[in-house]
Amino acid sequence: MKSKEINLIALDLDGTVLTDSNTLSDRVKRSLEKAIQCGIEVVAASGRPYSSMPKNVLEIEGLNYSITSNGAAVYDNSGRRIHSSLISENDVIKLLKITEGHDLIFEAYVDGLTYTDSRYTANPLKYGCSEAYVDYVKSSHGHIDNMRDFIYNHRKELDSIEIICTNAKKRAHIRQLISDNTSGFYITSSSENFIEFMDKSATKGTAVDWLCNHLDVSKENTCACGNADNDADMIEQAGLGAAVENASKLCLDCADIIVPSNNSDGVARLIEIILDKNKQDSFLN
Repeated sequence: MKSKEINLIALDLDGTVLTDSNTLSDRVKRSLEKAIQCGIEVVAASGRPYSSMPKNVLEIEGLNYSITSNGAAVYDNSGRRIHSSLISENDVIKLLKITEGHDLIFEAYVDGLTYTDSRYTANPLKYGCSEAYVDYVKSSHGHIDNMRDFIYNHRKELDSIEIICTNAKKRAHIRQLISDNTSGFYITSSSENFIEFMDKSATKGTAVDWLCNHLDVSKENTCACGNADNDADMIEQAGLGAAVENASKLCLDCADIIVPSNNSDGVARLIEIILDKNKQDSFLN
């Protein structure tokens, strides 16, 4: 393990901090509180928009910053948006044109709020949503009958666009089409049935970079932990990159350390390791 003291930990939520039942275990909550008490800046780094961030995480005392919408926005603990990277209007129009003729389920994030195809919110399980996240989907700010029109009408203010598709072959085809015919998107996935589109400047890694500059923290003094492909860049660039055992191959390949799964309090174990390591470094110095 690298020898630098860790001063900032960026943590993905779904599949990493939270269990598969979308809950925060007592052990993980205590570990987050302990890290903060020891002077570490703990940052939630999620694919969710700000309005959908879990309150039991945001309300942890001393958790001062949240990276949301896969890095498209950073918020402070008052709910103020302090950094953003919107999709360009031109790229939004290109995406809509490329996907013409395809019957797709869209989501869009605008100013920290989720707007979802009404077909998805009416029956999330039909489109691959797990039972634990049905209420999350149904709580979307807007249930929209014509998402293409909605996206076009909000083309200058989009944090993110998601396409939900349970057909793996079709999903790969759509992703490749858009990748081959645009250059301004960061394209990733936080779960199997999603393709997620942000501006190419909007990744969790670039948001962590921005926050490090904002807080005057060296990147080598950071740790990042996650489970999905959208976490890989922040894991790879962190001073200590970590993945939970249930992570995607891309995350596992980027990680310096692998901890137990999200259902086995892996984040708590990671924080224990970091706190022990920081004590040793402090003693040696």
